[in-house]
Amino acid sequence: LGTSSLVGVPLSASAAKGAAEYDLEYYLRDIIMGNRPEGNLPASNGPPLPPPRALQGALLSLLLDDELQNCITIQELSRITKIPIATLSEQIRSFRSKVQPAFGSRYPWKEEVVSDEYYFDLTCYSLWKIASVSPELAENYAKREEFVRNIGRQILNAIMERGMISKESTATLSKGGHKHSGITVTETIPAVVEILDLFQSTKHCSAYRLGDKNDEERTGLKVFDALDDEEIISPNGVGSVNCLVSVFNPATLGGALQITGEGSRFAPDFVGPTLAAVWERVGSVDKGSSVFVSFESYFVDPVYRPNPKDFFPDERLYQFTISKKN
Repeated sequence: LGTSSLVGVPLSASAAKGAAEYDLEYYLRDIIMGNRPEGNLPASNGPPLPPPRALQGALLSLLLDDELQNCITIQELSRITKIPIATLSEQIRSFRSKVQPAFGSRYPWKEEVVSDEYYFDLTCYSLWKIASVSPELAENYAKREEFVRNIGRQILNAIMERGMISKESTATLSKGGHKHSGITVTETIPAVVEILDLFQSTKHCSAYRLGDKNDEERTGLKVFDALDDEEIISPNGVGSVNCLVSVFNPATLGGALQITGEGSRFAPDFVGPTLAAVWERVGSVDKGSSVFVSFESYFVDPVYRPNPKDFFPDERLYQFTISKKN
């Protein structure tokens, strides 16, 4: 991760130029002047944000719609909470109207439509906050996980059904399952790239990276190899394989950071659960090689900042683990 900083994962001072000097300065000031527990430096305002991107394309309507009626996200929330869509939509709009002055001061949108990146972000934040206090999800973390993962599965199904990826990738992903021969992790790579391209072309993110930036041999179309297939598909394979995915400037970044700052990990996300749904298709239950997919995500600030209160990430880094079920 080089000089990046992760939420809750401090990196060693040697990872960035000048870090040791900053640390020494802090400790000397602590000895001579005394530091308040929260530190002597106030938080910076942060770099100016670019204008909001205009989200576009068929994928957008799957994620959110202005009416909060027909998108996958609201339909799945209604299903899992047993709350009518109309009721949820009203609750989300009401909450959104209350928080939009504060949210908009940091993420100023141009239009109050979900095709505006920052208004999309605000709406996602509001939707997840309403979900978090619903009776079914308030304290049920398994249900929260089910909600997020089902969104990814339904997005993937819709992408395949509506021809948003190539026929070849759709055919490959369709081989996974109980009644088919199954697929390997290397066979999923073209579909994963096409799906990431789809999110980027929708303007949901500005860019992405598949694989470890410090290992050129394990990035892009080379992110998996035959040894990874052996771990999962072979009867002798007993391990797991890992994959890093970076998504830059995702349209859910502001809301996800806000919720994380509030002390919750239940934050808006579409890319992570959709990719997890792809890799859930690896293997074949009939052949005893089905898999379990888990992932964690972190926020990455590419700049080392001496003030610990300053944290301005532009990247969401996912670490996926694809494990063979026993």
